[in-house]
Amino acid sequence: MKTITGLAALALLLTAPALAQPDPFGKARIDWNKPQKPFRVIDNVYYVGTAGVSAWLIWTLQGFILIDGGLPESAAIIEANIKALEFDIKDVKILLNSHAHFDHAGGLAKLKRDSGARLTASAGDKPILERGRVTFGPSSVPADYFPRVTVDRTIKDGDTVALGGVVLTAVVTPGHSPGCTNWTMPVVEGTGDHNVVFFCSMTVAGNPLVNNKVHTTIAADYKASFARLNKIDADVLLAAHGDQMGLAKKIATVEANTKNKMAGAPNPFVVKGEFQRLLAAQEKSFDTELKKQQDAVTAAEKK
Repeated sequence: MKTITGLAALALLLTAPALAQPDPFGKARIDWNKPQKPFRVIDNVYYVGTAGVSAWLIWTLQGFILIDGGLPESAAIIEANIKALEFDIKDVKILLNSHAHFDHAGGLAKLKRDSGARLTASAGDKPILERGRVTFGPSSVPADYFPRVTVDRTIKDGDTVALGGVVLTAVVTPGHSPGCTNWTMPVVEGTGDHNVVFFCSMTVAGNPLVNNKVHTTIAADYKASFARLNKIDADVLLAAHGDQMGLAKKIATVEANTKNKMAGAPNPFVVKGEFQRLLAAQEKSFDTELKKQQDAVTAAEKK
């Protein structure tokens, strides 16, 4: 039997605690990463993500913009989806990120390496992306670290990203992550003008809202971000997770319309008021969770 010595023994010792910690998202990430056939969503926007985690490809006259990289294990699926659309990963010129969690930033390092694209991200999320891990909440466990990736351009709220005649505007809403970033852009469907929001997320997702030593202003940031998002006028909601926008049902409608050659059928992704309804539901959940955490702290202090 071969004996482990030297550096190998040290490496084993250092990784043992990480291996011992369970992944709180272990089951979810299997479902999130199931393959999904890519398709055109609206105008110049394509879906190239997995069944549970979104990735959006935007065609421009000078190449593509890709929003989000899924899980670390999703990068290969995203690249295969881009190829299935008869596009080339090397034509992706700009990478954007909605937020620096392992399920949306995990594949960015590989996608950046394979495409040669430049990564743009918010100032709040840049440190997380470049160290490959969150330091608070359920996704801070070693099982959910992700490959580090260098941010080439740092943006703030209101900044724009432009390529080949396409312009996206950043709406930075701290909360779900310190630099959670929504991207907005106009699109055209037939003769109609529409406004797209690539929604970051405003779920609590296990974040500590009280006595958070890392993101000290998290509760106040959530409240301010809800107010900011409620001012967005968007009738096309493209969320970071499919279940936040009824993706499976919308895909079924797209496939049925294609099969039945219903070229003029209404686009199921154009839903007036859907974004506002999702925000209202997430804000209600936030208020409930904040009170729960505050009550727990108060009860503990009384003991």
